[in-house]
Amino acid sequence: PMILSYNKKCDALDPVKQYSWTTEDNKPVSNATAGCVAAVFEINGTGKPNTLSKDVALFNANGLGSSCAIELDNGKCFTAAFSPTPVTKAECEEMKAAGKVDSCCNDNDYWAGAAKQCGGKGNMPTPSDLAKIASALYVGNPSIGSMSDVSGLAYAGNASEYGLPEPYFRVWSGQEYSSYGDGAFGRDFGPTSTNRGGGYLRTNSNVFGLCLGD
Repeated sequence: PMILSYNKKCDALDPVKQYSWTTEDNKPVSNATAGCVAAVFEINGTGKPNTLSKDVALFNANGLGSSCAIELDNGKCFTAAFSPTPVTKAECEEMKAAGKVDSCCNDNDYWAGAAKQCGGKGNMPTPSDLAKIASALYVGNPSIGSMSDVSGLAYAGNASEYGLPEPYFRVWSGQEYSSYGDGAFGRDFGPTSTNRGGGYLRTNSNVFGLCLGD
């Protein structure tokens, strides 16, 4: 099994130029592709232990330069969407003590799970960020306010280019709904409309997470 990544921003290759090879860690590396392609692969297939440097190998996996799947015009970028793993209330309380969330309520907290994966709610999108993402997903790049519900839109068919699922889907923001820890804001993305998610229950497993990239 192998995962290949291609950096669309790498320099185009000259079709008549010969590119040399170098050696890194006793392995050949093409100077033509070192900034364009990365790979993660299993050396022994389905065998264990599935541990880096033991049977999981990297080829230039730090060479793509950016973890951004979504780039906004305000300079922020976000990684591809993911389904959060929920945390318990006790785990959430540890995050609260560390300043990564402001409140906790129940077990199976998917919003706090997203915050944990992102390194804190400050690394999750704001409602304004989600509105900018929504603008990019509809024909004509309509202006969408952070608190706006907009209908009569036409989906542009490009969600997958940003590492997002096809509409309909929901995404968490980093804004908590109340001091009771039972809800958080987000945004709905539908085929013909987008709505501010006004307080999803944090136990909702059907909301995706996004993290700030670099």
